[in-house]
Amino acid sequence: MMKTGTPLEHLQKAIQCETVSYGDRSRINFKEFDKFIAFLKESYPLLHKKATLEMVEKYALVYKLKGTSNLDPIALMGHYDVVPVKVEGWKVPPFGAEIHDGYIYGRGTLDMKGHVIAVCEAVEACLSEGIGFERDVYLLFGHNEETGSEMIDSGARLTRNLLKQRGIHFNLVLDEGGAYINGKAMGVDSTIALIGVGEKGYLDVELSATQSGGHASTPPHTSALYDVAQAAMKMESHKFSADFNPATEAMFKALIPYMKQPMKFLFKNRQLFKPILLLALVKSPETAATVRTTSVMTMASGSSAPNVLAQVAKININCRIIPGDSIEKTVRRIETRVGPKIKVTPKNGNQPTEICRSDIPQFEIVSKALTSVYPELRVVAPYLMVAATDSRVYHGMADAVYRVPPFSSMKDDRSTIHADNERLSIESYHKGIEFFKKVLIEATKTK
Repeated sequence: MMKTGTPLEHLQKAIQCETVSYGDRSRINFKEFDKFIAFLKESYPLLHKKATLEMVEKYALVYKLKGTSNLDPIALMGHYDVVPVKVEGWKVPPFGAEIHDGYIYGRGTLDMKGHVIAVCEAVEACLSEGIGFERDVYLLFGHNEETGSEMIDSGARLTRNLLKQRGIHFNLVLDEGGAYINGKAMGVDSTIALIGVGEKGYLDVELSATQSGGHASTPPHTSALYDVAQAAMKMESHKFSADFNPATEAMFKALIPYMKQPMKFLFKNRQLFKPILLLALVKSPETAATVRTTSVMTMASGSSAPNVLAQVAKININCRIIPGDSIEKTVRRIETRVGPKIKVTPKNGNQPTEICRSDIPQFEIVSKALTSVYPELRVVAPYLMVAATDSRVYHGMADAVYRVPPFSSMKDDRSTIHADNERLSIESYHKGIEFFKKVLIEATKTK
């Protein structure tokens, strides 16, 4: 069977599959997921001829291409589910995959069907050109990443468990993430490509206060909602302390050769100037998130009527935990800060991941692939991912787990992820295919 369609047409068809995932699984239209899988089989005949395909939890896809050696395999990860859409804010149909001014628009273009389809295109291209792989290649495509890898039916977690039972250990795992940033804030006169080498932990904490309730016309000295709001404000106004961690240390080390003075001097002697540097880093929300555990109010609830006092008032605090901290330490700090009057209930937690090394061949392979596809890039550095990905579950069963930004247009359009008018530059998409092809060729070599 011959491959049909162009890479761009394939991405359009992928976006047109409305693979929206919900925490409430009864709301999911799995016919759209079936449609996506059928599209993959039709569009990538060589992949489906040469690889074995297993389905985990019915819809998580595990492709395996056999290599010529028995050395540790590599894995290219992704997910094909997307977040829900509010159509009102879109200028174009969110699942129309329309093309305008060099961009393809649609939910999932950046997060992350563009990534998944670029991987498939790269694999199909290698197979059509007769390029063999010395290491086994796994393609691991999850179907419910957007609702979190901590869920009991997480495709990524169940796939990890299956492969771990089989004794699989990866040489390299590559997933979504990373970023392109303007280097000026770090004293670097160019765009910096950041590769995620680890992730912060995740924790939701419910703060609650309880009272007898009653009519709002005769309020108590302080209401339950006031008490819990005051406690939450203590968390907002008194931030967690900042410090360097292995990921930031690795990033600084990579950037120092490209920094201008006086930044170069300060970061070269960063232990001496740590208080000054940390004070500067915490002024920006982006850099602050890389050096400290964060907490922020996200949800609140009180009574069910405007003239009724709340018997139970609740506020959710969302925390992202820095490496070196833990869920247990974070909960203890919150309990100490809000005081005994407030009940603190931890929920939905993941510990920070290990930090993978960036001074190993796997990082160099990924870095060189990026700079060869985007020659304008002068600097590639490791960094700490502040968001969560499915790849976090593979720490401990891989030599290197990285999060990479294959599309340089993300620098300008990152804000459209999970938002209105998500889009991907067509030029960037094609370069992303080239990037994955280079990674496949180099990362599967055994020498």
